[in-house]
Amino acid sequence: MNIVSECKAYEKELIELRRALHKVPEIGGALPKTRKIVCEYLDEIGVPYRLNPEDDGLVADIVGGREGKTIAFRADMDALHVQEETGLDFASEIPGQMHGCGHDAHTATLLIAAKILNENKEHFRGRVRLLFQSGEETGSGAKIMIGLGALEGVDAICAMHVGNLAGDDHRAGDLIVLPGPVTAGKDKFTFTVFGQGTHSAFPERGVDPILIGARIVNACEEISARELPAGTRAVISFGTFQAGEDHNTIPKTAVLKGSTRVQDDDIRDFIGGRLVAIGESIATAFRGQCRVEVKKGSRTVFNDEKLSLCVQDAVAKVLGEDAVVKKISSALMGSDDFANYSSKIPGVYFFLHTNNKEKNIVKTNHNPGFDVDEEVLWKGVVAYVATALNYLK
Repeated sequence: MNIVSECKAYEKELIELRRALHKVPEIGGALPKTRKIVCEYLDEIGVPYRLNPEDDGLVADIVGGREGKTIAFRADMDALHVQEETGLDFASEIPGQMHGCGHDAHTATLLIAAKILNENKEHFRGRVRLLFQSGEETGSGAKIMIGLGALEGVDAICAMHVGNLAGDDHRAGDLIVLPGPVTAGKDKFTFTVFGQGTHSAFPERGVDPILIGARIVNACEEISARELPAGTRAVISFGTFQAGEDHNTIPKTAVLKGSTRVQDDDIRDFIGGRLVAIGESIATAFRGQCRVEVKKGSRTVFNDEKLSLCVQDAVAKVLGEDAVVKKISSALMGSDDFANYSSKIPGVYFFLHTNNKEKNIVKTNHNPGFDVDEEVLWKGVVAYVATALNYLK
């Protein structure tokens, strides 16, 4: 089979699927509209599947002509709590929700790959398992999949992510396949600061939780700069600071939330401990109190070296060596619950660069204006199909 010509033949269908999914972004584990599109397409192409009883994920299998190994591919289907600002004709039809991370493209790409692999299943031995997963953004979906047996009998697993997660140095259509650590472990933290409310004209009669919260933010920002060795891969970011409702009232409480991204488990634990110590001690110093919660999230994704070489080789043979990026200059500090899979069996999490400066498609993932260059999505299909055939040959 000519993989490029087969994948290019379904390019229009791929884009139509992606746009249909883009219109109906859904959050967490409840994805009824999204799952309906996926199920109807799998029914149309004749690929059997089973529905998850605990969420709206599903698992499909394509069985080859002879017995052999099993490789799985994961597509995450959930969206973000973001109001879309792209102005696209197929923009989100659900207020306050958007496919701002590219999961619509992930799902559409794997569906087209499923069609091609199913049409050519006599060319490979073994099995291709397709995991259409909910709840990646919430960190729940992979755990549910695994608990329901999605990895039973699976020898290896791969997943693709679109957008610009590997820096601006790449071309639209570059496939970035790296052995070793390719994400950071993610933890969420919450500081709840307790003060004493008062009139803003008499701050001395109360305890200002906003002032305490601001000092906590500044102190936490110093952890990376002054408490970790230079070059340590660690990021601490605050995402929300909520306190009060009126311009003339000092509130009783303030709530600050954020996340850490770290690739080393010892550093991860150290930062968690420092967050607790900083929050409690600063609040005490300024006559308040602080409750600190640190919730462990996704672990670091480590790409298996042998499987990485398999993916690199598969893509290079079809698209050429210059289509595969095997080394980048900066650390990748995003996170993904794909780590739950790759910590159990060999896995590879690779990237399809879909930003395109010439088309002004330059917004980062999770931005209200995020979009992808649809003209390179077919290369993601190539990566899946070529990898499956190379692994199962």
